[in-house]
Amino acid sequence: MKPRSTHLLLAFVALASVAVGVGVLYVMPNGGQGAGRPKKTQDVATHPAGGPLLAGLRRAAPLQEPAPKAEPPAPPPAEPATPVAPPTLARESPPESAPAPRPPEATQTQLTTGEQQAAGVEGVVSLPPMAPSLPPMAPQPPARPADLQTGETGAPLPPARPNDLAALQPPPEQAGAPAQAPIAPPQAAATQQSPASSWLFWSQAASQHAVEAQPAASSPAPNLVDAPLPPTRPADLDRVAALAPGKEAPAASTAAPAREGAQPTAPQQTARLEEPALKPAPEDAFQAPPPKFGMGDPVFVRIFKQEGQLELWLKKSGRYSLYKTFPICKWSGRLGPKLKEADYQSPEGFYSVSAKQLNPRSNYYRAFNVGYPNAFDRQNGRTGGLVMVHGACKSVGCFAMTDRGIEEIYGFVDAALRAGQKEIPVHIFPFRLTEANIARETGSGGWLSFVSGGGSYQQWAGFWKNLKEGYDIFEKSGEPPVAFACGDHYEFDNGSASCRRVAGW
Repeated sequence: MKPRSTHLLLAFVALASVAVGVGVLYVMPNGGQGAGRPKKTQDVATHPAGGPLLAGLRRAAPLQEPAPKAEPPAPPPAEPATPVAPPTLARESPPESAPAPRPPEATQTQLTTGEQQAAGVEGVVSLPPMAPSLPPMAPQPPARPADLQTGETGAPLPPARPNDLAALQPPPEQAGAPAQAPIAPPQAAATQQSPASSWLFWSQAASQHAVEAQPAASSPAPNLVDAPLPPTRPADLDRVAALAPGKEAPAASTAAPAREGAQPTAPQQTARLEEPALKPAPEDAFQAPPPKFGMGDPVFVRIFKQEGQLELWLKKSGRYSLYKTFPICKWSGRLGPKLKEADYQSPEGFYSVSAKQLNPRSNYYRAFNVGYPNAFDRQNGRTGGLVMVHGACKSVGCFAMTDRGIEEIYGFVDAALRAGQKEIPVHIFPFRLTEANIARETGSGGWLSFVSGGGSYQQWAGFWKNLKEGYDIFEKSGEPPVAFACGDHYEFDNGSASCRRVAGW
């Protein structure tokens, strides 16, 4: 087979590629071994053809001598050969200390001798040790400008003090006049001031000269703050003060003289305020405080059947005062006195309660007997008995109270009798005995009795009018009267010899 030119060209290209590859292997760090060179430890950084890869490393850090190549220890025959560990990166730190954390930027490290042998590396790359982290530097102050001294010379200087200042002072007789600040000569100011301050000085001098040109009376003192002046004292101040309420106007001779130059004014007429006339307070303007009641005070009891009320009066300072009004829970019958036993009627009249009439262990909680029949009831043939004021709110001819109400009433009654009161008066009325109420219930009121539903108790008109006499005595005097039974009527306080006093048991 005859080779073609194309085949020859391909063979030539192949041979050229092989030659180029051999040359590349020769110039590489490991290429020396392939070219028949003796095997030895050599630093890749000292190779003449090391290439640009380590050019920067040679400039950044000095080269280090390669560590001597040590022979690996022979493994013991009984144990299997230990696999070679992959190459690890070593830092310049003692072997016994814990490995420090690797910073992310540290990518170039140094291999140990054993690792070099295991990896087949001929040379060792030496890197400089990591510099410890330094604290951030504090900001430096800006540099001082070179022309600072030149800039300071342009600042304005204060005006110079004139040499003839003492000569410009006013004489002693004009010490009261406002002082004027002297103007320094232009020559002295010009010799000691800069051009910038000279212009300021001349402007101040010109303004001060304009002020001095004005009249002295209207120009205030220089360098002084205008303080407000006090108000002018009126000429007739003494006369106005004398006309104040409670004072008499002074005579013309004692009046204060007016100021010089002030024109005389006519005296002003000032109306005097009239003091209000005090009127006496009405008699009921100041009411006495309510009396303080206590257990043991004298007791008086009033009962009104129609209103269903029981009034408890206690005596303080020689006069009875109403302590409390208790509602009556139940009472039996209708208006009018009790006439006989078992008529289920509550009595009316004047009665008296002694200590023997108290019953603390009643079947109706607490009770006291009112004393029916009294001397008047017996004289008029009325019968019955055991009319009580008790609790339990049940009544068969008695006056039934609530247990709470009888507890308080019974307590005051018992305490008064223990304190020395011999008898407690108990007055029982059909209603509040006024003329209008009697006329309404007895039918003597005409059409008023018919409209109000009364007029059916005509037979008790005389009896109720007799009871009204004792009722009115207490209303006027505040002291319950002593009742006397005189046959068909009651007498009070001083009965006749044929009358008998109404008393308790």
